[in-house]
Amino acid sequence: MTSTLRVRAMGPADLAAAVDLLADAFAEGTNLASFVPERGRRERLRRFFTVAGEVDVLAHGVAEVAVSGVGAHERLLAVAWWHPPRAVEAVAPVSWSWREVPSALAVFGVRRLLAVARSRRASERARPAAAHWHLAYLASRPEPAARGAASALLVHRLAQADAEGVGSHLESSSVATIGFYERFGWRVSGLVDGPGGRRTTAMWRPAGGA
Repeated sequence: MTSTLRVRAMGPADLAAAVDLLADAFAEGTNLASFVPERGRRERLRRFFTVAGEVDVLAHGVAEVAVSGVGAHERLLAVAWWHPPRAVEAVAPVSWSWREVPSALAVFGVRRLLAVARSRRASERARPAAAHWHLAYLASRPEPAARGAASALLVHRLAQADAEGVGSHLESSSVATIGFYERFGWRVSGLVDGPGGRRTTAMWRPAGGA
């Protein structure tokens, strides 16, 4: 972690850089990637994250970035997208907005769209009933300069969650990342079975850590 690393809120001007980082991070070996055709996958994911950022996270969620440098030399190293605390029972049924429908068709294709919808429903059902912070996406640049950047984002937001007395939930689609999240107090709370044999790992962190 560099001495100039800092965490700040993500704004609309950061979206393009954040989208590039997320598309690269989720293009291989993730549950999301398994729904996206291999041909043109990164471009499709860029479209997905652009619309998700504009319609969901920047409008209704909490988006934060870890950066180094200042002014013209600032560089985005990691990004975290969260949904703030809310009771799941108060959430409307999973659906797409008018802006998301054409994007979803372009990203996933007609044949995979039903499977994506089923996966979204399974993920929503796996979320705890109590109000909680939901970590939707976390990504960091795969380079030495970004070491500690993702951790800094988690420490920052989890301190807020602990101050509020609120737990945090996430789904990991890679066994390799479970140990990383466990270091911050998350513990495996169950498995989420999706369409086509897909499976993710639900993790829960109570306020104050495990």
